[in-house]
Amino acid sequence: MNDDNQQTVPLLGSSLNYSAGIPSSGDNQQHVRIVNNLAMAATKQTNVAVTPTDDESDCDTITSRTLLKKRTGFVLPTPSNTDIENGKKEAEADQADKANCTTPLNPNNQKNGSPSFTDRLKDKISNAVPTVIQKKPREYKLKAFVGFLFLLVVFLVGFAYIFYYQQLSRKTYFERIRFTKEDRIMRVYDDNGLEALRGHMGASFPTSQKSYKCHDRDRPPNSTLCLEWMGRGRFSLAQTPNKNHDDKSRCYRIIWQSLSADTYPTDCYEMNNQLWFGAGAVLGQQHDFAGWPLNRAEVPISPFVTGSEVRGHNGWGQVLRRYFMNSKAAAIIVDDSTPLWVSVNANQSQMLCLQSRSSGFPFFDHGEESLVSNTSTKRNGTKNNPIVHSVLNYTICTAADLETLLTSLADAWWDGLRKDEMEVVKKLMEDPVWRFQPRADDNQTVQSLMKYTNSIVGSVWTSPGYLLIDTPWEERTGDLEFDPNRFQGLSEALEIIHRKGFKVAVTVRPFVSTFSKTYKSGLDYQLSNSTPDSVGTWIRQPYGEGSPALTSFNGDHSLALADVTSRNISEWVADRLNTLIKSYELDGIFFESVTADYLPHYYVTAKPLPDPSKLSSLWVDAARQVTTVLSVTSATQMPRLPTFVAIPRLPSTWEGLTHLLPLVLTLSVSGYPFLIPPPVGGISNFTKPDKELYIRWLQVSTFLPVMQFATIPSSYDAEVERLASNLTGLRQSTVLPILQRYGGSSVFDGLPIIRPLWMLDPFDKEGLDVADEFCVGDELLVAPVLEPGAREREVYLPKGVWKDGIDGSLRKGGRWIHHYRAKLDQVPFFTRAAEGTRL
Repeated sequence: MNDDNQQTVPLLGSSLNYSAGIPSSGDNQQHVRIVNNLAMAATKQTNVAVTPTDDESDCDTITSRTLLKKRTGFVLPTPSNTDIENGKKEAEADQADKANCTTPLNPNNQKNGSPSFTDRLKDKISNAVPTVIQKKPREYKLKAFVGFLFLLVVFLVGFAYIFYYQQLSRKTYFERIRFTKEDRIMRVYDDNGLEALRGHMGASFPTSQKSYKCHDRDRPPNSTLCLEWMGRGRFSLAQTPNKNHDDKSRCYRIIWQSLSADTYPTDCYEMNNQLWFGAGAVLGQQHDFAGWPLNRAEVPISPFVTGSEVRGHNGWGQVLRRYFMNSKAAAIIVDDSTPLWVSVNANQSQMLCLQSRSSGFPFFDHGEESLVSNTSTKRNGTKNNPIVHSVLNYTICTAADLETLLTSLADAWWDGLRKDEMEVVKKLMEDPVWRFQPRADDNQTVQSLMKYTNSIVGSVWTSPGYLLIDTPWEERTGDLEFDPNRFQGLSEALEIIHRKGFKVAVTVRPFVSTFSKTYKSGLDYQLSNSTPDSVGTWIRQPYGEGSPALTSFNGDHSLALADVTSRNISEWVADRLNTLIKSYELDGIFFESVTADYLPHYYVTAKPLPDPSKLSSLWVDAARQVTTVLSVTSATQMPRLPTFVAIPRLPSTWEGLTHLLPLVLTLSVSGYPFLIPPPVGGISNFTKPDKELYIRWLQVSTFLPVMQFATIPSSYDAEVERLASNLTGLRQSTVLPILQRYGGSSVFDGLPIIRPLWMLDPFDKEGLDVADEFCVGDELLVAPVLEPGAREREVYLPKGVWKDGIDGSLRKGGRWIHHYRAKLDQVPFFTRAAEGTRL
């Protein structure tokens, strides 16, 4: 070939001769420029400077031809024979160099011939990136953007799908209730849109079970929502007017029906972040405040029936109410038809749980009559209409604040109240009750009774009040006759006592000993009035020939109970009681009620008792036919006036005094405004209470609706008599007018006479859980000293201006008074100053 057709092309630091095989030298020059440009582009893409330096080793030099072919994939023009031979030699040299090289080439960042970690990482990333991406970065960016948009659309569609079905399951009812079917959580909101109540519904059902809409035949009337869990239970929700049919509160009816014998409908409401009140007396407290607020109690799941501390089989006391309310102005009222079990903070759960269970003492399944009346399900179940085993039926109400809620749900007692009955109420509030407890071994009981009354006459009280002859006064329990051996000459003594101004009453119990005259009389009555449809005089056993079901009380283990669920037996009891009243010209009775835990373990009554605690109220109804029932010791709702509710007896200890105020407050807000406290000093069993304890207890009782004594103040010393005289004067001049005013209004509006501090200011969080202060109406605040040896205490005053009852100074409310001093003869109390009073 001619030398004119050969060009020497300097390429990447080496000299290679390529024969273009092209006749035109101009074309060769153009070809060379193209090759050089491609080589330079390949060098820039690889970011490798292939021109060796003096510091570089031999293995850092790689033939540019090999680089160009590997990096760009471009094939240079066919070389001449000489170039081919030279190329082979260089290729062999390259292979030798590669065999000796252990690291990739990156001479710009090498130090002493050893590449850094960063250099290696960059080269690995560069080699991992596909050639297409290196060559077309704009196309890669476009594809990445499209992929990102696709993923975003998929995410938004999935999120919208999930959110949509969540909203389908979480529906809002009546604008104030949200219910989620999947987790069965119900949220109740107040008028301000704030959560007032959160409940875990159907807690006894597995959460994995799916719910379905109820069949129309199973839907309770007026229900907005009805769901059924197959073979488990049926849930319905409906709006209902409140008790007073006003707009002060919103109420909703909830009904659970159990469709399985081993399923007990259970709803649990969260107690944290709010305070709870109501329920009534709580037994077995581990705290100082006996369930005020209810958050301090701890009661395992147990029948919500009246109980006694002696039996103590459950956590509930003698006076209860199926009524629970919290500080966010939400209330739960359980229907009487429900065989109710309740737990509070069981296993420290911070939950109030309501359960319906009609099996186990003292509840028994009485059939269809005990079921809620507004459901259409029958007791004889079929495949399409299963048996309803138990019903949980209750109402939820919300209001703007606690005071408004209490007002809208309170009961009124004015309907049918006679003038003479109101006079009895007034008499009980004005004058003390003197409890005389006879000894079972005292054959001179009448003389002891006369001595007791003589010490009362001429004391600081202008009118002696009621004389209560406590048990035991019968020879045998249930005789309804005074023991002739211990009460000889009683009729003449009672005539004298009446002339002294006393009204006389006796304590009556419903128990009848099988050895008493009354028991024999009951059997005779049963035989003489026997018909195919008649029932026995006594509560019967559920098996055998209907023999009387016996129980025990106070050491007597053979006691019967009259079956007052029968109208005929109720009239027979009234007739027996009337004989007692007429024989001794008694002015009334104090009824020591039977609590449900004293019922026989297995029993049958003429009519079903969905709530066994109601037996006591039936007995009171029978007694009211012939006499005035002044007081009952057990109740599940406020009895008709003039009957007061007696606070359970408290021991003569400082702990007993500490428990008095929480009991008064709890029962007051639970619907029992007319209360009789225990005797001053507590129950001491024929011994005098401690003097300081007696004085502090007397100071508290001065401000309560009724004062009751067992130990007379004159049995101490002159100091106690002087203090009693001063407190009597304070009660007559200051306290009694307020008590009578708010007692009169309570007959019509049902609001408490003795009130917690939050009734003065329901939005004052500081006063929500104060358990050792109370108010008489809205005008008088009392902060008694309740600890032995104490001569000062902390006092909280609600908003407003208050006049100190001890020194007459004016004090600003809405704050605590620290280290308020009160001597033994002083009780801290404050009267609310007139509106607009300035300090």
